[in-house]
Amino acid sequence: MSKRAYLTCLLFALWPFHATADVTCDNNRGLVCVDAVHHDNGVTLFAENRHPLLRVTMSLNYELKNLRASDGAKGPFVVGGGGTRIKLADLTVKEAGEWRYTYNFDWSAGDINARHQESYQYRLPYRTGSAFKVTQGCNGSFTHRGLQQFALDFDMPIGTKVFAAREGRVVDVKVGSSRGGPSSDYLNDGNHILVAHDDGTLAIYAHLREDGASVQLGQVVKRGALLGYSGNTGQTTGPHLHFAVIKGTAGRENETLEFSLRSGSGTARCPRVGSRLLATE
Repeated sequence: MSKRAYLTCLLFALWPFHATADVTCDNNRGLVCVDAVHHDNGVTLFAENRHPLLRVTMSLNYELKNLRASDGAKGPFVVGGGGTRIKLADLTVKEAGEWRYTYNFDWSAGDINARHQESYQYRLPYRTGSAFKVTQGCNGSFTHRGLQQFALDFDMPIGTKVFAAREGRVVDVKVGSSRGGPSSDYLNDGNHILVAHDDGTLAIYAHLREDGASVQLGQVVKRGALLGYSGNTGQTTGPHLHFAVIKGTAGRENETLEFSLRSGSGTARCPRVGSRLLATE
């Protein structure tokens, strides 16, 4: 499962209006929006991030007729949570006459400017003393390709306790889905918990069961704290836990980051498929 962001949105305008606005939101959860405010000299585009805590990275694409875009108007832009609103672009009329524009935007969870603390050794995201098999690792054949290359999948029965691999703050919780299957039709049905780390990166714990969270939004968690319960939701071929360290990008996908895991047999980076990793503190 990859954490992706989430549908391209479109607006089309023909002629300037006085002090009017159009708001377009992504249609996955409707929490990232662009507000187009029309005025006599063109239009100004604003972003609003309605996620309570989650920072996102956005980018714009557009086609213009008789309009000029301000510098840096395509991004990427980092937008804080909690209803943060920032200006993205001024599209200014070049000369008298008709003007028009189309635009779309993409977003991904997290900050594109995050710098991962590579020396950190993550604990395995399950109970100390237990071991689970890696079913898909780095550059896996199913979904762990490209930007998703450093994600790990652990074969795990539904209802297995999931623990924090690193201390941080819970910035997104989605556990309302009961749907799952191998088709990409289920991509947006996966339950997950996102934990923000002090270096700006995020950890994603995905495919959790319905109502499978033991933490609340905004909660600060220690390394090894109980987060929730594994499941089989979203795009999945069977019950498992998807774990990755991620940051935002200028597109629709997060970028997974290579990381080190502490296990009973030592430090692991990109463990091989089929290996069973024993969790230690």
